[in-house]
Amino acid sequence: MEEKIRLISLQEEHIVFEKPRNLTVNEIYLLNEKNNKVDIEFKSGLDEITIKNPAKRLREEDVYLLYINDEKAGGSDTIVAGSNHLIIESNLIAITFKGKMENISSLDNKHILEGDMPIQKVMFQDENILLTIPDETITNVNVLGFLVVNEETEEIRRLHFSYVNDTFSVNLSESFTQGFWKMKIVYKYKQLYLMDTIVQGNPNYFNKLSFIGYVGESLEQHTGAYFKGNQLTICSLQIEDFFKEIPIKERKDILIDQVLVNDAAEKSIELHVVDEQLVLSKFKEIMLVSRKNKKRIRIPSIKHTDGKIVIPLTPENLDEVNNNRWDLEGLFINGEKSIAGRLQVIREDNEKMIYLNYSIEDYTMMVYTTMNNYIAILKSSGSAVFKEKYKMKTKMKDISKKDKSGFTLTVQVKKDERVDIKNILLKLRSQDTMKFIATEDTEIELLQNQNYTVQGSFQMNWDKDFFPLYWDVFVTAVDEEGNEERIKVIGATNKLKRQINKDYFTNAIYTENKILYPYVTLKKDIAFMMRDKEYYENKGAKLKEKLAYLTYLIMKPFYYRKKEIWIGFEKFSSTAQDNGYAFFQYVDKNKLHDNFYFILDKHSSDYEEVRKESNKVVPFMSFKYLLLLYASDLLVSSENKRHVYNLRVRSGIVPKKIDSKKSVFLQHGVTALKQSNVFKKAKGRGNFSLVIATSDLEEEIIHQNWKYELNEIAVTGFSRWDKLFDKSQKIERRKIFVMPTWRTWMEDMPKEDFKRTDYYDNYVNFLNSKELEVILEKHNLELVFFLHPKFKQYISEFQLDSDHISLKEFQNIKVNEEIMEASLMISDYSSVTWDMFYMKKPVLFYQFDYEKYEAYEGSYIDMETELFGERALSKNELVQLVKEYAENGFELKPHYEKLHGEYFKYVDHNNSQRIFDVIKSLK
Repeated sequence: MEEKIRLISLQEEHIVFEKPRNLTVNEIYLLNEKNNKVDIEFKSGLDEITIKNPAKRLREEDVYLLYINDEKAGGSDTIVAGSNHLIIESNLIAITFKGKMENISSLDNKHILEGDMPIQKVMFQDENILLTIPDETITNVNVLGFLVVNEETEEIRRLHFSYVNDTFSVNLSESFTQGFWKMKIVYKYKQLYLMDTIVQGNPNYFNKLSFIGYVGESLEQHTGAYFKGNQLTICSLQIEDFFKEIPIKERKDILIDQVLVNDAAEKSIELHVVDEQLVLSKFKEIMLVSRKNKKRIRIPSIKHTDGKIVIPLTPENLDEVNNNRWDLEGLFINGEKSIAGRLQVIREDNEKMIYLNYSIEDYTMMVYTTMNNYIAILKSSGSAVFKEKYKMKTKMKDISKKDKSGFTLTVQVKKDERVDIKNILLKLRSQDTMKFIATEDTEIELLQNQNYTVQGSFQMNWDKDFFPLYWDVFVTAVDEEGNEERIKVIGATNKLKRQINKDYFTNAIYTENKILYPYVTLKKDIAFMMRDKEYYENKGAKLKEKLAYLTYLIMKPFYYRKKEIWIGFEKFSSTAQDNGYAFFQYVDKNKLHDNFYFILDKHSSDYEEVRKESNKVVPFMSFKYLLLLYASDLLVSSENKRHVYNLRVRSGIVPKKIDSKKSVFLQHGVTALKQSNVFKKAKGRGNFSLVIATSDLEEEIIHQNWKYELNEIAVTGFSRWDKLFDKSQKIERRKIFVMPTWRTWMEDMPKEDFKRTDYYDNYVNFLNSKELEVILEKHNLELVFFLHPKFKQYISEFQLDSDHISLKEFQNIKVNEEIMEASLMISDYSSVTWDMFYMKKPVLFYQFDYEKYEAYEGSYIDMETELFGERALSKNELVQLVKEYAENGFELKPHYEKLHGEYFKYVDHNNSQRIFDVIKSLK
């Protein structure tokens, strides 16, 4: 046959050839060497011949020639093409079919060797990956095919391929199920079957994401090819995941020559892209990129029309966008190109331009151009956007006491002329409660260049305005449209910071039992502290501090110079029940360190007892205490080291000396149930020299989240655990110990506000439950309810009428004794639950406010899967669990018994010795 035909497509069902128009086709068949004939079904069109794929009818390993009208057909190109069970080879002389090839998908692993096939030259063209294989032993003759393997489901799929001019062309046009697919080549070498994963062969791109090509969209999934972890990968994902996964081949600014704003009810901006090639891309997406952490969020529902991109800025589209600055970026993919870059407006003017400024629900959104004309979005509180829009800057210049019962505040404000300042105010730093104290007779004076001095005073109304704890300083600003915002005062003059840091008490106003004073925050701003005044906060105590410091300076060269003084203490220096005292007691009784002293307030209920045990117990705020504090080398405590003096005081001689001391954090409880930044290692904080941990799990939590190095953490177990013994079987009535923890958002809340909380409501309802009373009566149980020390002032609000329930107050209880005697503990998120579990006794977690706790605090372990006791989210669930354990003799369940070994590294009575050994090794 003189006319030559060209292979166009090889598919599972049909094969398509291009034919000359003058060729009339009457019959098509295949003929092998033995003259076995296979008739072929076909359709002949004007330019194409479509034949039904005969692969299933061909004999294994036989070679068939294609005949048209009883004449051997020749090809117009030299080409090899493959599909499942069929390979077609075409040249000018003949077109051959090789059928019944080995089914690669079902080859037994025992008969196939796997390895890697490095390929340096990979290209993409019209939904095909083009591979030039450097290994000369691999040709069209011995290649059985190409396949992809889903890395999650292990599904295997054959791919169609062709071979032209020493290059394999692998077709990716068919639909892939969702996931990541690794591409492999299967070939025969002598008697071996080899299946090699195609890997990056260019050393310049090892271990780099490298984009190859975009196939397209099918069934709402996008398919693309790239090198990932050096392996040639096909990803087929929904758009939300695809745009995050696919690598960028080229980064450049996406130029915009026109921005139109739709300021109607449904806000949007319309952008005209200059580069026509980008406009014609198959894949076009706009994303927001966070300036804070580079997180990328795709904006859904964008529209493309005539080179214009319409970006809707609806609440739904911005739901995942956190309060932050976000840059707008475009991602355009077409064939082998993936281009991304920031959207930049072509403008002669480089000044910031605001396109949109509007409020949505509880936040404000501003769309603007940066100084370099990049388009960006600021999503934040109304005040932050207001501040930026009107170019406001603030600085605290002066604070002075007014008649010893108020303050005069002076703030410097730089602002736009369209904004007026209404007043200065103090705002309570709280997520739950809104309280303000505003200045009266506010005066504003123009300095120069839009800089103003704002001054105002207020008198403190202790009965009306008192509310602990932290109060920030704001100015109230009003624009010409009547929009009012509170702008936080950021920064202060160095002179003012020195004045405040010198001594808080000099700058304070106070009554007999309440105090208010300014302080310098960790961010070097000025805020106010409002709290209950301690009994020792008076002029006499301040004089004693100064005299003790002078005495220390005199004695230091000849007395304290060679002494290595350790000081132990606990919460507010007011208890001797925790790890601090347990460790001191061990060292003192065993005479391991001569100059180790324990600080305890004389008002503590523990004081008389511990004074009898040791002459190294020193009264808090005594002259000797102050001398030792100044002279000490090491602070050893179960709390933050400022608990040795006053947790709330950061200025003055004593706090400055405390900050410079080495310290060992014995911990108050296991770090797992509550996230905390208080103890995080950071500049400006009282970082510890050593942190004690109880397990490898906790060590990793501290290392990863508190940022302490592993050599700054010691896994020893807690000192107080050395003194724990199960006494639950030795008491007359079995006991349930209920000890809820505190909530940061409720600290120092007035009693009337406390009684309106879900915390109070849930615990009162549980304690007064008739079902609970029946259980306690039936099993002759005692329930002890103990509020956290920070909630001690609320104990009087729990009025109970039961012979089986007792309320116990802070300092009138030994927590470790209660835990040892208890058969069951009920808490919520308290770390003291670990003490109970340490003795292999059951714990119930009452987590009625779990969602709020997760939002405000968070935990380091999964509360739903990793707790060592059952959770109750309601009173009824909790009562039923109490009933279940009471009826089963309070036995620890097997699941939790197994978990015990994972959560504790040491279960012995040698924790204190391990701690002492590691402290002595400190340099």
